[in-house]
Amino acid sequence: MLSHKPNVLVVRSTKVSADTIDASSELALIIRAGAGYDTIDVAHASTRGVLVANCPGKNATAVAELAMGLIINIDRRLGENYKLQKEGKWCKGRFTNCLGLKGRTLGLVGFGNIAQRVAQRALAFEMKVVAFDVYQKATEGVEFVSSVDDVITNADIISLHVPSLESTKGMINAESLKKMKSNAVLINTARGDLVNEEDLLAHLNLNENFWFGTDVLKDEPSSKECDWEHPLGMHQRVYGSHHIGASTKQAEAEIGEEAVRICQVFSSSGQIDDLNWVNKDRSKSRQTLIVKAQKGAKIYSEIFTTLENNDWQIKNSEATSCEGGQAIILKISGEGSECIKDILSSHVSVISVSIS
Repeated sequence: MLSHKPNVLVVRSTKVSADTIDASSELALIIRAGAGYDTIDVAHASTRGVLVANCPGKNATAVAELAMGLIINIDRRLGENYKLQKEGKWCKGRFTNCLGLKGRTLGLVGFGNIAQRVAQRALAFEMKVVAFDVYQKATEGVEFVSSVDDVITNADIISLHVPSLESTKGMINAESLKKMKSNAVLINTARGDLVNEEDLLAHLNLNENFWFGTDVLKDEPSSKECDWEHPLGMHQRVYGSHHIGASTKQAEAEIGEEAVRICQVFSSSGQIDDLNWVNKDRSKSRQTLIVKAQKGAKIYSEIFTTLENNDWQIKNSEATSCEGGQAIILKISGEGSECIKDILSSHVSVISVSIS
């Protein structure tokens, strides 16, 4: 039995609920040994002052390889080839209509670490690559378009590479599926809830030339081995894998090394790098208050209480004492009404207030 509660929790795919976070008053950091962190209650961790970190990019090559594997598998029907051979059947004629990849358009929804590697591999296959991302990253050979609709309308093969957010859940639905080519291929190696599975199943049943390749489905089993049937997983034109995108020895080694590095940085400094910090407040402060005041026992509480009572949201603050200790300069960044300047200026101890 542990003699003390842990400060750091490292997980792979284990769900970290609010109850788990509350179980240790000493918990200071949760590390997701991977990229996606939708299995962690990040919002609750933030309310408890618990840092949440991930290891972005360390499994990107592995997932990109799998995405390309699904694309090739669907185009050449390799799964069916394998199955028929094992059944002792020779059916070469069934596969003479495979299109090939050269010259076809791959559309990438999202252009982060994984999608960038998919693009590199697709270009090597002499495919045309188009992409949409809020943050465009100039990449030779990749054409950026202005919307997700531009991707799904024009691409022969669409590959999803966005996180699971309120704005992305169910982004592939009946409406978006209707905009795709009748013989399009949809690939999902990101998150299962990006797709409305009922709409997709109906679309597959109505469009005999439409194919879906996926590494992720909703409500996947938590155990490594069990009996499990899923309507999409059982469909003839769905090529599925068992959420193995990051499951290569290379990826596991890189993720493990990064998780250890994060622990070491946190142990020595009590901090984590911005690149790994999932629940850091990244909103830009709209205003910065510079408050000069006579130093006194209650001046700090008076100023901050005034800000709080006037709905001024503090993001950061920094205090500096002038020589002799008679006056202080407070630099406070945050968001709120500019009338706070006049309210603070009314305090007897306040020398001046400026806003930038």
